[in-house]
Amino acid sequence: MRFEDVATEHYRCLQRGYVMAALPYLRLLRIRDWLAYFLVATFGFIFSKGYMHSFTEISIFYLMIFLYLGFSFSINECFDIKEDKLDRSKKNPIVMGELSLKNAMIFSVILAISGTILSTFFGLKVFLFYLGLTLLSLFYSSPPLRFKSRFLLDFITHGLFFGILLFLLPVVIFNHGLTQFHYLVCLSIFHFSIIMELKNHLEDYKSDKEADLKTTVCVLGLEKSKNWAKLLIMLFPLVLFPVFLFRLYFLPFLVFTALFYLTFLIKKNYRILDIYANIIYGLLIIEVLL
Repeated sequence: MRFEDVATEHYRCLQRGYVMAALPYLRLLRIRDWLAYFLVATFGFIFSKGYMHSFTEISIFYLMIFLYLGFSFSINECFDIKEDKLDRSKKNPIVMGELSLKNAMIFSVILAISGTILSTFFGLKVFLFYLGLTLLSLFYSSPPLRFKSRFLLDFITHGLFFGILLFLLPVVIFNHGLTQFHYLVCLSIFHFSIIMELKNHLEDYKSDKEADLKTTVCVLGLEKSKNWAKLLIMLFPLVLFPVFLFRLYFLPFLVFTALFYLTFLIKKNYRILDIYANIIYGLLIIEVLL
């Protein structure tokens, strides 16, 4: 075998080794679970007309979102080990032995620090806002506060750091003044984020109960929580009603809402809510862009 062939094969082996070493860190990020929260940030970006700013500012903003979401999910994996051991469906790389807790913690801290440093590009106000957002995400997952395992605080904090504040981050960054419209949208996003949290805790009920967590779902019980989920889902369009009142797409809103109620009452599938929310917020985005 020629020296060039040996060198090439060695290089390919190194590449495969780097990829295999990086995979647990990618799994720690849980990128597949980002969609709803990435869209919340993007809604705020569009509503604050962030697309009118420079390519550099837009790139830094989305890199901050990437680092924030990555940190929020990775730090959650670090402190969910006990519950995830009880749920075989979870693919936590720490529990699966692919990554040490120490390395996962270091990786999470690097993400948080990197995003916070980047936020200084937009000035002190954005730095403090982003720092507060990151700390709230940390306190949600990590002891001794660990809001996600405390009655009602799990819903409230999730509605803030993965809801209202995430929507308002681009508003703060791109210096777009808040209007009544923004406040109404914030309220609807807070409501939707609570539903998302309730849905997640319903899915994790068995492992959370075995791990002796005091989430709102564990305290209320499975059946009561399911009833609350249905009620909150049914109320969601009513929260959106003042957002669309006297606006361009009020009539399409009524049509899609009627279809949503009809379909949900028949199917009783949470996925219908996701489709409805995407359509409704999509209408708002189209109106803002026009």
